[in-house]
Amino acid sequence: MYYVWETRRRRETEVVVPQFALTMKEHKVSFIAGRRFRRPLPELEMHFSAEGEFVLTDDLVIRRRRCLVHSPRLIDVLRRAGVDSIDYYPCRLVNDATGAVYRTHQAANLLDVIYCLDREQSELDIDDEEPNEIWSIDRLKLIEDRLGDSLMFRLGERRNTVVVHQRVKEAVERAGLDGPVFLPADGYREWPGYSLDNPRNVVGTHDLDPDGPADRTEDDEDESVPVDQV
Repeated sequence: MYYVWETRRRRETEVVVPQFALTMKEHKVSFIAGRRFRRPLPELEMHFSAEGEFVLTDDLVIRRRRCLVHSPRLIDVLRRAGVDSIDYYPCRLVNDATGAVYRTHQAANLLDVIYCLDREQSELDIDDEEPNEIWSIDRLKLIEDRLGDSLMFRLGERRNTVVVHQRVKEAVERAGLDGPVFLPADGYREWPGYSLDNPRNVVGTHDLDPDGPADRTEDDEDESVPVDQV
């Protein structure tokens, strides 16, 4: 079974980094393209602002651009689970509120990209003039025959979307790492409210979302009440 990897803020003390390093603008490389970089990169810099007690999650929560930044604990868990398709790059996290600099995480370039979207079974919002341009995924269905033995990859048709095998999900959850949330790939849907006020950094959801479906309405909640409690 496969799951979409989401990165969420689930506690108030967890830091949200406003955006990933500007690697395309400054270095002409993309961390979502799934390509190995031909030359070394200087230490990447990202900024956040936090006072008092705060937590830099193992899977760093980044508001803009769905790039991955991992702690040493998460890197180790993924490697032990068999994920060998990630190149890591050093980065520094600057707390603008205090001036403190943290070199606790590394930026992850996930190299495995698989075109496996089942267009017939998925529900998609597609550009009328450019059918290969997907505006949003309203219901996801993968062609699992194309996945082989891949444990973690970017969806070729929608590279912002990271998918993992159940083996990876279970390894991360056993380790008790913070940041990752796993949603079943079959039936996953992107949440239209992502660009609005979104303190948890919810990107997509599912009927089996551990935090509850992000797009649930009050009518849905009323209908879910058992009859004997009405």
